[in-house]
Amino acid sequence: MNSSISDEALARLPFWVTAPGETDGFLIVVGISLIAVLLGFGALYFTVQAIPDRMAAGAHKVQMQLVGVLGLISLFTLNNAFWIAAILIAAVPLHEILPLETKTDLREHTDA
Repeated sequence: MNSSISDEALARLPFWVTAPGETDGFLIVVGISLIAVLLGFGALYFTVQAIPDRMAAGAHKVQMQLVGVLGLISLFTLNNAFWIAAILIAAVPLHEILPLETKTDLREHTDA
């Protein structure tokens, strides 16, 4: 007999113990589950990270650029302060607070 474990001992093993020379099914299930969980958390992370960009979708170009740059900085540095700043900038319409047009530009638009 080549095996040091007898057939009687193999029969008494619990179901999660793999016999010598067989494929460990539990390891395969755990590995696939781990990959699925990691991909799921990655998708959730990127979905949450894109919230400021979605909020600023209809905003002016400058506001979109600010939100996009702050979102990228927060993504690469893992610093939540940049992400919160991007949320705040996306939530507040900057063209109402900081008008980029001067009064002379406004007069030209109304005259035309």
